[in-house]
Amino acid sequence: MYQTLIRPLLFKFDPEKVHYFTFSLIRFLNKIPGVPAIFRGLYNVENERLERKVFGLTFKNPVGLAAGFDKNAVLYNELANFGFGFIEIGTVTPKGQQGNPKKRLFRLQADEAIINRMGFNNEGVEIAIEQLKKIKNSLL
Repeated sequence: MYQTLIRPLLFKFDPEKVHYFTFSLIRFLNKIPGVPAIFRGLYNVENERLERKVFGLTFKNPVGLAAGFDKNAVLYNELANFGFGFIEIGTVTPKGQQGNPKKRLFRLQADEAIINRMGFNNEGVEIAIEQLKKIKNSLL
């Protein structure tokens, strides 16, 4: 369904707008009672063989979400429902900044790749700290 319907539809729009649309969709769906539990049931895998210990930390699996997707730490509670072993936030700068001028995210469809020239657009470290204080899930 993704390859035949969703992906072709999303690829008709600007990639940065799709990124922010996805944010809104994840936030909206996770507010519907029962949906977070459905996501956890679909995506969370509990298996000791997947656990990894790195630098004294234990991760439930080696699949993580890299920094840059949730630059302002606004979705990490919702993203935790998708079974990631870890979630990085950021890149966060001391003060908020706009990043590079738009258009700054490009699809290379033939190469199945993206060029990201967004820069460090974020709201700054103080906002990220306030967002992280809202932790709901046990991410560690």
